[in-house]
Amino acid sequence: MALIGVGWFGLTFFWGLHTGPMPLFLKTFTDSKFNIAMVLSLAGVSGCIVPPIVGYISDRSRSRYGRRRPYIFMGSIGVLLCILSLPYAHAFWLVAVLCGTTYFSLRFSETPYLSLLPDVTPPEQRSTASGIMNLFGSVALISFFVISFSLWEKYPNMVFRLVAVVCFGALLLAISLLAEPGIAARSSSASRPSVIGYLRNIIKEGNAVGFFFAQFFWWLGFWMVSAFATLFAVEELRIPEGEAFLVLVAFAIVATLFVVPLGMMGDRFGRKGILSLMVALWAVTELLVGFSQNLTQAVILVGLTAIPYAAVMGVGYAFFLDLIPRERTAEFVGFSIISIATSQIIGPLVGGKIIDTLGYRSLFPVTAAFMVVGLVLLQFIRPRRAVEAMPVPDQA
Repeated sequence: MALIGVGWFGLTFFWGLHTGPMPLFLKTFTDSKFNIAMVLSLAGVSGCIVPPIVGYISDRSRSRYGRRRPYIFMGSIGVLLCILSLPYAHAFWLVAVLCGTTYFSLRFSETPYLSLLPDVTPPEQRSTASGIMNLFGSVALISFFVISFSLWEKYPNMVFRLVAVVCFGALLLAISLLAEPGIAARSSSASRPSVIGYLRNIIKEGNAVGFFFAQFFWWLGFWMVSAFATLFAVEELRIPEGEAFLVLVAFAIVATLFVVPLGMMGDRFGRKGILSLMVALWAVTELLVGFSQNLTQAVILVGLTAIPYAAVMGVGYAFFLDLIPRERTAEFVGFSIISIATSQIIGPLVGGKIIDTLGYRSLFPVTAAFMVVGLVLLQFIRPRRAVEAMPVPDQA
């Protein structure tokens, strides 16, 4: 289980750059929060286009190198080259192009990598395995934000180089050591459905589609606030840029402490119940963040939001895997990423417009409302696989 976390460490190390320094980097080219959000939303655009395509191809690949490895490797090369180039771009349009190419390359690796977890893990252990994988991700975020706190103000270029090397190196190490299970060859005469037929087959899995809509709303709320977390600390709370990363460090530390225990609770007590409770808590804690007045309050309240975030990352992904056909994992992972990526497009744009119009603190009640909508939709979803723990009745 631990080995699957190695590559996720590298991928999450990159997302630390996206969440923390990237808005500050873009701020050196423009003061418009909406323009900053436009570039950040390219992460979502890439998530709407790449995952279903690479997922469909990956599930049907029969390469000697495996179904997942070739795509993970090719995407990691693109990430490496683009991030190394970013500090040397001196025009906003060029920065936008490089950011977009980086996000597209990352998605090319991310979808098949996420599909490795169900490939190598039994269904009854997936909450725990997902928790361990995300534990590595949380450690990556802590590492990144601590390093950023030390380096960003004096040596920003070093941060970009470090992200490029860590992301590429971790993915390369993971795919070199992970053994993919053998897959039977597909018949050459097997028919391929039309695009419409293919989409109909996706829609037939109603519970999975329902989950896509539910998670869209809670991730919409998350991306609205996370895209501007460092700017909120710097511009609203008047915290120096270097110290602003402490808020994100607190978030990552708390997530690290809770992600594995919550994953184990999901396997033991039922994933849907734990997930529902945590999404409700997420809405409440995000609302409270809006009342922060200083660094100490922001650290505490943002840290509290990391508890439900850890559950959604660990238990939520395992619950989603209970809803889908095992033989089409990467396809459905691709569509799941679309639902998250769509929120990643809309969230920063809506958040940027709200900030420009009403100010930072107006973000938080809107965020909480979207999360409640996702919570309500979650209640209509039933797992495909009966793997949630149930009490065994006494035999007379």
